[in-house]
Amino acid sequence: MNLSMVEFLLQQAWQSIRRNGLMSLATSSNMTVALLILSAFLLATINLEHMADVEARKANITVDLAEGADAGEVEATLLGDMRVEETRYRTRDQALREQAEAVGMSYEQLNATLPENPLPDSIVVKPVDPQDMAAIAQAAEKIEGVAEVRYQEQITGKLLILARGIRIAGVISGVVMGAATLLIVSTTIRLTIYARRREIRIMQLVGATNWFIRLPFILEGAFHGVVGGAVSMVLVLASYSWAHGYVSEHLGFIELIYSARFAVLFALGAISCGTFFGVLGSILGLHSYLRNV
Repeated sequence: MNLSMVEFLLQQAWQSIRRNGLMSLATSSNMTVALLILSAFLLATINLEHMADVEARKANITVDLAEGADAGEVEATLLGDMRVEETRYRTRDQALREQAEAVGMSYEQLNATLPENPLPDSIVVKPVDPQDMAAIAQAAEKIEGVAEVRYQEQITGKLLILARGIRIAGVISGVVMGAATLLIVSTTIRLTIYARRREIRIMQLVGATNWFIRLPFILEGAFHGVVGGAVSMVLVLASYSWAHGYVSEHLGFIELIYSARFAVLFALGAISCGTFFGVLGSILGLHSYLRNV
């Protein structure tokens, strides 16, 4: 296919879009709505998985030291484990201050209610992967000078299972919603093709091949996909930006993914998906029509 042929096909596609303005608007609108729903669902799934993963990664292991234990030696042994990302030595006074903050009291108030500080010196261990917490805890229990090892096993385990479940459910639901989007798009394009059946028939009568007939429609499908993807992204990202600001201000404990890089990548992905759905929808619609004529 030479350059002049490509130019001719592009001109044909553009003329067809302008000539069939109402149908083109309907196709792009349907594409926009379908991609809007799919994008909103994907954003919700990505953020739910992110929140579950973030909460799981906040979990750490507390290694309580026995009286007279060499904290430096215990900490060095813990850092020697490749599964450990970092450690932090915490004195009993620091532990009591953190406990006071957790229950909404000042250090002085909590300390005044106790005959003595019951908390031991400890080392807080952050794992590289939260899934290794149980193994790290078992190894820490065997270190000389360690009195007790504590971590929230059940909560961390449930969060990891939740993150995995959201990921799997997101993939399955994404495939289902993608198929539904493709069905909507292909049906809309099939209606467009049917409305232009006389034009297609004339092209067949003058000897045009099926692929020559298909290409302008495929280019139109790609155009509708790009337009639908771009419009849906403007709406989705504007809504998401507002939601992020509202959540950050009123629900600070919830952390949504938000960055310029994420927005650009998500927008490019949505426009690419729109183009793919438009092209594939055109191919499927034309294949079904040309097979029956």
